Amino acid sequence: MNTDSSRPLRLIPATRSDTPVAPVSGRIEVRSLAGHMIDAQASTQPDVSSDVTPTAPIRMLRLAQVASMTGLSKAKVYALQSRGDFPQRVQLTAGRVAWVEAEVQAWLAARIAANTPLTRR
Repeated sequence: MNTDSSRPLRLIPATRSDTPVAPVSGRIEVRSLAGHMIDAQASTQPDVSSDVTPTAPIRMLRLAQVASMTGLSKAKVYALQSRGDFPQRVQLTAGRVAWVEAEVQAWLAARIAANTPLTRR
């Protein structure tokens, strides 16, 4: 931190010789500068073959969102999960769990498909 206001801070440009470069997947290089990771210029061509479609980002749902989406209580979600009748939760951190939205939606679609129409009385 600059405590002397009469003296401006000076930027020191990073050169290729003093900056460690670590190759990662594809043609992207990651440079470490003062402990922060920044992306170098990415390749203009994707690293995926032309017959593969890009995947959508994975969306995680918290328990309240799962309960709201399915109409089940929180206790019922855990009960179905322990019996193996509901998608398993993912441990995100020591105190956080979440469910993969696509798995919950697939479970709902299977429940809808298994439902038989009511007969008229």
